[in-house]
Amino acid sequence: MNIVMQKNKLSYGQMYYAKLKAKQLGITVDQYLSQKGKRSFTIKKGTPVAKAEEVSLDKVVRLSDLNVSDSMLKCNSTGLIVDTIYSHEGGIPVGTNIMCTGDPGVGKTTLLLHTLANLQKKNPHLKCLFVCAEMSKIQMFKYMRRFPVFGEVTTVFSSDYMNHNFKDVMEKLMNEGYDYVLVDSIVEVLESVKEDNGMSQVTAEKWLIDLCVKNNEAKNKRKAYTTFMLVQQVTKNGVFVGSNKLKHITDAHMEMKRESERDGGATYIMFSKNRNGQAGIRFNYQLSNNEIDYGTMTFEESEPQSFELQNGTNR
Repeated sequence: MNIVMQKNKLSYGQMYYAKLKAKQLGITVDQYLSQKGKRSFTIKKGTPVAKAEEVSLDKVVRLSDLNVSDSMLKCNSTGLIVDTIYSHEGGIPVGTNIMCTGDPGVGKTTLLLHTLANLQKKNPHLKCLFVCAEMSKIQMFKYMRRFPVFGEVTTVFSSDYMNHNFKDVMEKLMNEGYDYVLVDSIVEVLESVKEDNGMSQVTAEKWLIDLCVKNNEAKNKRKAYTTFMLVQQVTKNGVFVGSNKLKHITDAHMEMKRESERDGGATYIMFSKNRNGQAGIRFNYQLSNNEIDYGTMTFEESEPQSFELQNGTNR
């Protein structure tokens, strides 16, 4: 098996380990993989071998002594009632990854773009970006006419970069330092990256994970702790498209669902996983031609907690 095929078959953790071992031995990753499994490593004459470093336990500290600044803990409000389900503090946290899945036609793009647009409107100092890889400019313009607040959001269309390597486009964009980025959808972005670079699905997913983590940690020009809202497709049976690696880097998994007609056909949001707030809470919403109404929040094994319907059109 050649090195390229071998690297493509490695998991994210295996590749990370290979990089560490190669660095320790003073050789390249390719050299390490070519020698893996043999009794010893054949290192070319003159190749410097890194000395084993003494293990320091200085970084083993109490949680209360962690070097975490207030800027890493901030939550920004959209001004909408949905702030209550994103975090305990209210608002969308910085430096986090939110996976967003939902049934076809349930309103994933509309709901999330509405959230992002209101976040930008309420917080003009923030830099918010919508990466649109699924819809054309004309369709998005029609959307904006229905929901004028969408015009608040800076948008990049993947169709504008058909003659460019979209991996390079995304990396350059993220290096500018955005506070919140909505990607619609992961599947389309990964397909472009795979095609432009001859990558396998595994390698493309590793690239996306690295890109998210890098910017979560504010490694960009503005030193912004970027939050990613990642729209992912599901099959007709509701099965997540893609590998579980993408799930593991997310701090929250937001599911948008529609009840069967027999049960009323209502649409609702529920976090099946949320490290920043409560999971298992059903939050009803209703889409119409030019507005979003947020209705009741239902806690597991409890009575619905009613809110006055909040019209999202002009917010």
